[in-house]
Amino acid sequence: MNRKIIFTLLKKELTDIFRDTKTIIIMVIVPLILYPLVFLGSLLLTSSLLKESTVKTYNVAIVSTTAETTQNIRSLLDDALSKHEYHFHTEEINSSEDYEKLIRDEKFDVIIVPENTENDYPDITIHSLTSSNKSGTARSMVDVVFSDYSDDIIEERFKDALDNYDTLKEEPFKLEKKDYSSKEETTGMLIGYIMPFMMIISVLMGAFTVAIDISVGEKERGTLETLITLPISNTQMMISKFLAVTIFALFSVAINILSFALMGIFIFNSMEYAKTFVGEFKFTQFIPSILLMFVLLVLFTMFVSSVCLCVDFMAKSVKEANNLTTPLMLILMTGAGMSVLPGVKLNFGLALVPILNVSLLIKELFMLNFDVSLVAVVFAATIIHTTIAIYIMTKVFSSENILFGEGIRSVRIFEKRANMPKNQIPGVGDIVMVFALMFLISNFAGGLVVLKFGFIGYAFSQLIIFLVPVLYALYMRADMKNVFSLEAPGIKEMVGVLFFVSGSYVFNTVLVSILYNAFPVIARDNDMLSGVVSSAGFIPALLVIGLMPAIAEEAAFRGFLFGTLKNKRIPILATIVITAVVFAAYHMNLLQFIYVTLMGLLMSYMIYNSKSIFVTAFFHLLNNSFSVLLEYHPDLFKNVTLLTKRQFEVKEIIIYMLIGLALVAIGFFISDNKIGIFSRFSKNKKEG
Repeated sequence: MNRKIIFTLLKKELTDIFRDTKTIIIMVIVPLILYPLVFLGSLLLTSSLLKESTVKTYNVAIVSTTAETTQNIRSLLDDALSKHEYHFHTEEINSSEDYEKLIRDEKFDVIIVPENTENDYPDITIHSLTSSNKSGTARSMVDVVFSDYSDDIIEERFKDALDNYDTLKEEPFKLEKKDYSSKEETTGMLIGYIMPFMMIISVLMGAFTVAIDISVGEKERGTLETLITLPISNTQMMISKFLAVTIFALFSVAINILSFALMGIFIFNSMEYAKTFVGEFKFTQFIPSILLMFVLLVLFTMFVSSVCLCVDFMAKSVKEANNLTTPLMLILMTGAGMSVLPGVKLNFGLALVPILNVSLLIKELFMLNFDVSLVAVVFAATIIHTTIAIYIMTKVFSSENILFGEGIRSVRIFEKRANMPKNQIPGVGDIVMVFALMFLISNFAGGLVVLKFGFIGYAFSQLIIFLVPVLYALYMRADMKNVFSLEAPGIKEMVGVLFFVSGSYVFNTVLVSILYNAFPVIARDNDMLSGVVSSAGFIPALLVIGLMPAIAEEAAFRGFLFGTLKNKRIPILATIVITAVVFAAYHMNLLQFIYVTLMGLLMSYMIYNSKSIFVTAFFHLLNNSFSVLLEYHPDLFKNVTLLTKRQFEVKEIIIYMLIGLALVAIGFFISDNKIGIFSRFSKNKKEG
């Protein structure tokens, strides 16, 4: 690969990026000037409002009853000035007044109505308008005044009734607090909660805008076709664009760090107690954290840049690219935001989750928690995620059908059915439409049915998942046999299913056991779901959990989704991965996402290999039905260690996983294969 060509192309891309005045304003001037001003302005405004709320004088009306009662209330409100710094202006009014009108006309903020009783003290009614900020604040202050007054009366009663009151009131024990956290650790904890979200947002801001401009932006301007005709390879051009987005995103990160650092220094030095705090604070302890964070951010920025370019190259226009990247940004921001949730702490399982692992590690680094093994796992996982993303990006960029195809704006359902050609293939836009409808209806309507009718709601959700893609395809007069892979299954493929399902079940059983111990909170959610299933009855559970997903989910995922993507000439590996990931994400459970992704990859390969949805439906039916059988009749398998143990030793994990992989491999050899080493093996066997 000619590095000189790549460097020349990179120089060209960076020159175009930095030549854009709007980009420089958004990425440089805004973070350096606007962010500090907005933050400081918000801080000063909040401080001013809080100060104003205590300094402001509130008008309080006291409805006259007896002179003694009125004077007593007036004295309580006057004493609140020295005790709480509350400012009240009091007036006496008659009970015949319209209290609501007086408050709504803002003549008074609060009206106090005392009512004499047979007791020593009158009952009090406080009239206010909480929708008004001033009246609501005054009401809160008056509440505090009367609450203190009530406490004082109660204390006096006990004091008069008990001779040993002072002794009883003494604290029963002395409480001392010792904090072993250093100032660096305490400050690091505060920074650790802010830094991950700030860093990831900075990466997104830098990558998204530039990725759109140098990918789909060049499509709209018509310059991408010209670049492709030059005597340079697509790989060289792609690498230059990828490096340009990565470099600019890192530049955005650096600018944002500088902006917040300057703002932090200004605020820190403005505090009265900061001088003594700085004297004991050692910033040098954060140098290793900062260096590790920088290396991690480089890898993460490469991951985000490749994902952005991959998505943007599929778009047809800048508007379409913005629509695509908006949900992607929300996903990335959610991953960053989850790192600050209570109880979410970096462990081996979370170290494998994209985005979230980066956020959690940055937080741990600034809290000065250096677990070498977890750091290594996060770095290794991020490298793997980045490598996969870059690989898919190269495949997308190498396909002219994707670069200059229809994009996602072709949604057939908006056309008149009479104008639709017969046996057409849905577009990528149809996938977005179908799955948006499917998820919305099944989640909201299905959720209501579950709440009202219990287990039957799951059946309703499965029915929706089946009907939406099938009816959509029928309405648009799609090629049902092609899209839904309605070929008759071969005997070899059906026999192979038996090995596939048994091997994946063995492998996933051990994997789930590992995940249960790594994710105890998520495991409890799965146990709750198992409880719902076990209360339904064996036959209903077999139908709803075993049979219906084998029909509905296969029609949606291995049918409509896979069938549409395979006809768009998207690289088969990308099609298989996309189908598997969407299928796993549909389950909306982190524990299931990990092992369902692996199972989804296998099932997507099976339908690609067999061209028959009946093969994957058979796999799905066997897998789910066996789980239901195990749930209702565990005694049948009480002697099977694999199915009864919840935690395995390392030796057992290795043995069972090898058995599972071996069974899956046999399934590959039995089926007629089309990819990888199995394809070459079959070819050599025939030639021999």
